[in-house]
Amino acid sequence: MRLDNNNPDCAIVTLFTHNVCNYNCSYCNDYHRDGSYRWSDNWTPWINFIKEVEKRNKYVYVEILGGEPTLQPKFSDFIDTISNDNTFIEFSTNASRTIRYWENFHTKKNCFIFLSWHSEEADDDHFYRVAEVLHERTTVNVPLMVTPENFERAKKLHNRLKQLKVSVIPRLTRQNIEKPDLMDFNQEQKDWAINARHIGQKPFGIEWDIPRKIFVDGYKKHWAELQANDQHKFNGWKCMAGLKRLFVDKTGDIYRCTQTVGGKIGNIFGEYEMPEKEITCNVTYCPCKLDAIIEKWKEPIRA
Repeated sequence: MRLDNNNPDCAIVTLFTHNVCNYNCSYCNDYHRDGSYRWSDNWTPWINFIKEVEKRNKYVYVEILGGEPTLQPKFSDFIDTISNDNTFIEFSTNASRTIRYWENFHTKKNCFIFLSWHSEEADDDHFYRVAEVLHERTTVNVPLMVTPENFERAKKLHNRLKQLKVSVIPRLTRQNIEKPDLMDFNQEQKDWAINARHIGQKPFGIEWDIPRKIFVDGYKKHWAELQANDQHKFNGWKCMAGLKRLFVDKTGDIYRCTQTVGGKIGNIFGEYEMPEKEITCNVTYCPCKLDAIIEKWKEPIRA
């Protein structure tokens, strides 16, 4: 049995550049929001790390998380510094910055903006207005963090956003961001999250494929489908994490994936040694999509 994605020549890197956030979502935790690790004004370690990944991979897809990434001063300049024709940047934002901020937000190369809707804190009209400002200028995807309580509100916002040049992807929210268990959704809510995906975003503007699609034994699967059907269990599988997937946490520690399989491989502000071979997964669930889509396979049991 094998799982892979639509671009095996691309490495996926997640950078937690800080953990300062202006939201306080109940399903989140202090790791992402307590401000204990602020952004560094010295970009050299990040630049050098990306260059090391580029040496080993034809393409690099970088995901920037926080905290709220846009709170970092000169954030668009940081994106410009680490991106090029073969290194593409995605970042996730709660879209809470002012309309003026988003009107002035520009990068030299196209980037992929995730406007992540968190209903406990978000103003839906402001959120929609930010999407309206950005949808003609860059590639925008809107993950709707659906809970049993906000289900009807999510559907209304979904219908509004479909009128713009954005993709709208309902996501079933976990009870806690660090754990795999979903909230208590009924079947109607699960079915809607799987089937209400709307793809309407602008093209990425690059000449290679972003690794976003999942294939299991050659058959395309949606991430929400794997989650809803409890099919994101890969304990005992061989995985290319460390070769095609790297995760840098808020302290600068480097791991193969968000679940820290194989342990720490170094620190971005100090020394590190890039892995040279695949690893065997030893966790029950793979709760992060960017971990899950990395090439992995289950070797047959020999008699």
